[in-house]
Amino acid sequence: MLIVEQAPNCQTLRVPVVKVFDGDGFLTKIEFPRHRETAEMTVRFGFIDAPEIGQLGGVEARDFLTSIIGGKSVDLVILTKMDTGGIVDKYGRIVAVPFLPGKSIPSPWVARATLPRNIELEMVVNGWAWVLDRYCPDEIYNHALRDAQQHQRGIWARDDNIHPWEYKKQRYRAKRQKAHRPEQPTLFHHASLREYCPSACGGREVIRSGKFGNFVGCSNFPNCRHSRKISNTVQSPVQTL
Repeated sequence: MLIVEQAPNCQTLRVPVVKVFDGDGFLTKIEFPRHRETAEMTVRFGFIDAPEIGQLGGVEARDFLTSIIGGKSVDLVILTKMDTGGIVDKYGRIVAVPFLPGKSIPSPWVARATLPRNIELEMVVNGWAWVLDRYCPDEIYNHALRDAQQHQRGIWARDDNIHPWEYKKQRYRAKRQKAHRPEQPTLFHHASLREYCPSACGGREVIRSGKFGNFVGCSNFPNCRHSRKISNTVQSPVQTL
């Protein structure tokens, strides 16, 4: 694992990591002293995009992030949304860049303090995230991305990975196609079938297959022998009994 030490260039807010959702977000608790209450909020990373859980590398990216910050506290550089001017996006998530605080390493001579670690850059350079160019991050992000691609780390070890936003588009298109797909006729949903058997046996009419082709029978067969021909104006369904 590659570590990226980088000090934040502005004031930060220290928060605990309650749960890691995926490779670019986690749940935290923020205290509001004025209201004397604590609220759970989701933090969304500002300049990177990790694979979705359902796509290639999604689970691995989440596990990698968990290994870095899981159960720890991080310092957030909170970003302001350019479109709204607020610190949360349309989903109510805080948009921020997380830093793992530095620590003092004792030695026989003098204690050495390590710099904070930029978690976004570590996700990118280790091959578990893309860079969101449209938000104009520092050029070091693109350097980290090219380095991960060149050395085939993480998702870049395979050629069949796709960007998360393209994966979301594919899922959305598939969902719309499924919603507009005409319903296929089934045994119990056919224009020529009655909801109840005319013999009053408690069954219902279904399409059955016999020696001379399809016909309408009863779902209680063989206890009920009701049968009739299928109307010529209605095609027989594919599924038969």
